[in-house]
Amino acid sequence: MKVLTSPTRRIVAINFFMMFAVQSVYFIGIIGCATYVLSAGALEVSALVFLMNMAIVLGNLGGGPVIDRVGPRRTLLVSLAALSAMGFAAWLIPVSYPVLALASLAIGLFFGAGTTAIDAYPRFFTEDAGHLARMNGLNQMATGASVIVGPALAGWIATWAPHQCVFALEAFAPIGALAVTYVTREELAKPVSEKGCDAAAEGAGAGGKAGRFMHELAEGARIVFGRKELRVLLVIGFLGLFAYGAFDSLESLFYRDVLRVGSDWMGWLSSISGIGGTAGSLLVLKIPKKRFSTWLLAASLLVLGVGSMIYTGTNIAPVAAVGQLVCGVGYGALAPIRTTLMQQRCDPSNVGRVASLMRVGMNSAGTIPLLFAPALADAFGVQAVLFGASVMAAAVGAFFMFRFRRES
Repeated sequence: MKVLTSPTRRIVAINFFMMFAVQSVYFIGIIGCATYVLSAGALEVSALVFLMNMAIVLGNLGGGPVIDRVGPRRTLLVSLAALSAMGFAAWLIPVSYPVLALASLAIGLFFGAGTTAIDAYPRFFTEDAGHLARMNGLNQMATGASVIVGPALAGWIATWAPHQCVFALEAFAPIGALAVTYVTREELAKPVSEKGCDAAAEGAGAGGKAGRFMHELAEGARIVFGRKELRVLLVIGFLGLFAYGAFDSLESLFYRDVLRVGSDWMGWLSSISGIGGTAGSLLVLKIPKKRFSTWLLAASLLVLGVGSMIYTGTNIAPVAAVGQLVCGVGYGALAPIRTTLMQQRCDPSNVGRVASLMRVGMNSAGTIPLLFAPALADAFGVQAVLFGASVMAAAVGAFFMFRFRRES
């Protein structure tokens, strides 16, 4: 197909199909089935989300060294095949809490490895900051499009079919991504023979495969924490997204008990967030590469926090829709800015491990609050907890904007 002639277009297509597969089933397939089909409460929903987030962290963590050894292409081929297989299983097996738990675990593990590979992929085709920014911006646009189309289609399916049927979307979507991934070979490096990986292997040769793997993880941590410019990206991502851990476990209850709407609204409002995300990514494409900075990253986090405050601040669905739009703009800009800054400060020999640590930092930040979000919701109410988390995210963004104001 002519539209897939360049590596950039192929990577964007891969990202869209993978994100579509997960976005279409996360809210309505997993959380929706738990909340509306099994009548699960905050604790049960939190457990599912916690399990998925922990699996994503493990996928991120394991994906980095694998990518630096075999490349993002092979990593994605395995991840996409596993996601498709899990989609068929969750679609065909009768819904139950154990099935949802297994789906959460498998989807999180392979999605975590896949997103890390997507973060690393562009660096295997270019080292130009402008080109990287364009690739990451288009990737985030694809993510935004998947957030529009996936939940909307899942919401439509849920209006006339059992919630479980949305897993069919996860079953079929990765097949297209697999075909595109197969023909998208890395150009700038041969990951297996890179000096960074060979050095790690030599340094842990006596420990076998497990020893080499742990050595490479430690090497990735040393790279990130040993360089201030990478360390700051990790801290902003962690503190900013720490506030959003509460959203994953309480958001479906916010729809049901505060907005008082059906599960299909989870799809509609997520789609509106995707529209905002696409707009935010378009804005990033207009920013000159010399303007990419830590300050700009913090500004995007502030927009994300303010949008979330609007989203959770009332019990009026149209106001929540406006908040989702603003929230989407912030995240649509934040993700490609963060990824571009990370890629600029790496080379192909270690970009997998650095991307892995960055993903681990963000996803673990969203996991920790799941441990106490249900208790806070019982004490103060779902809406109060979500609004407080939104204020925290906005405050972190404002703090770092002030801290790095000289970069603006």
